Amino acid sequence: MRVFPIVFLLFFSCVDTPKTLPGAIGKNSEVVFVVDDILWENHIDSLVANSFGANIKGISKSESLFSIIRVNHREFKSILKSHTNIVLVLEGSKERNQNNKWANNQLVASLNWDGNLNSFSQELLEIKEIFISKEIRSIRNNFKKKSQKNIEKNLLDSFGKKFIVPKKYSIIINDSTLFWGNYNPKGSDEIKNIFVFSFIPQTLNLQREVLFKTDSLFAKHLLGAREGSFVCIEKDYPPYYFQNMYRGLWRLHNGFMGGPFLIKTSYKGDKVVVSLGLVFSPQSKKRAHIKEFEAIL
Repeated sequence: MRVFPIVFLLFFSCVDTPKTLPGAIGKNSEVVFVVDDILWENHIDSLVANSFGANIKGISKSESLFSIIRVNHREFKSILKSHTNIVLVLEGSKERNQNNKWANNQLVASLNWDGNLNSFSQELLEIKEIFISKEIRSIRNNFKKKSQKNIEKNLLDSFGKKFIVPKKYSIIINDSTLFWGNYNPKGSDEIKNIFVFSFIPQTLNLQREVLFKTDSLFAKHLLGAREGSFVCIEKDYPPYYFQNMYRGLWRLHNGFMGGPFLIKTSYKGDKVVVSLGLVFSPQSKKRAHIKEFEAIL
């Protein structure tokens, strides 16, 4: 009878316990490239600069899509292995992309360098899109933890699309034709506005009509302190359009404010649904704001 407890304890002492991974470190907009020095300097540097390091189109100042951290394989040690975004470049590599390899919420992409610039460039562009999707999904999930669920349900009912409305936004208008949320914290010069509205297209030039409707909405609702001042789309820098999304610049007519905006379009029946965000934040870079709009709208 006394043997069973001992056997029981021995049995459980031999069972492997699952390895607990640490949480990933680093920013979503950073990517660690692990490439040997000679390969980086002779080939990879410029290819990465033209893909991951390319400027975000549609905003006035030069801001790259991702910030690049480059180390060689000797320098790639424990703390860097916990970064949320990693790209390993090796000659003759047969590794595949892997989630949560050394940390939770991590993506490790592996690229094989075989000397073919064209194929490597194409692979870079493909994994760039994967990292973009990962970042937007992460931002969206973070805001979902603390969002205004009742407002989001109303938006879904009115416009047929799921939006995330972070708790930090004050709701100014919320009806079946127009939603307007505003973020303007005390003691800060940062101002963010998000809108959702819809319309039935009247012309074949949908892009022009979306921008016209947006410009009209700005002029009606976003007024400056000075008489005759209002927000409008900056005509000198035409918005960049891609995949039902617009990135462009706004300015304050008869004033001195300005900044970037992002528009996304979708459909509900015969109506075009327009969701947009714009920011005034002269003291900060605009990359994080634009990506936030892309995630929540």
